[in-house]
Amino acid sequence: MNTAVVMLGTNINQEQNLILAKEKLRDFFEILDESTIMVTKPIGKKYKNEFHNQAVKILSDDSAKEITSHFKHIENEMGRSSETSKQGIVPIDIDLILWNGVQKRSDYDKYAFVKKCVDEIKDKVELV
Repeated sequence: MNTAVVMLGTNINQEQNLILAKEKLRDFFEILDESTIMVTKPIGKKYKNEFHNQAVKILSDDSAKEITSHFKHIENEMGRSSETSKQGIVPIDIDLILWNGVQKRSDYDKYAFVKKCVDEIKDKVELV
């Protein structure tokens, strides 16, 4: 079994989209833990709305490549497209941050909110 910590982010219908994204993740994975939700100001001129961000720890038999494919499917299903991206609208963004404890994206070092959310749940031990 593999564990992954992923970051969820949305800047439209934020509360509902985080809930929906986690429901869709449960179709593919077991969710082991969730961080608190952080509200952040948009980074970059094209984004106008504040973001709601949350780290989620999942368990999967799939490879990192396979789970990333599931993330892209969920993003597309929730309305993410090149057109919405151009408009600065992010229905949902799902990024693989840690894979079996190994950092996969520089976002962890680059953004304080990612580090804070991930650190909140990354080292928690699951009680079986």
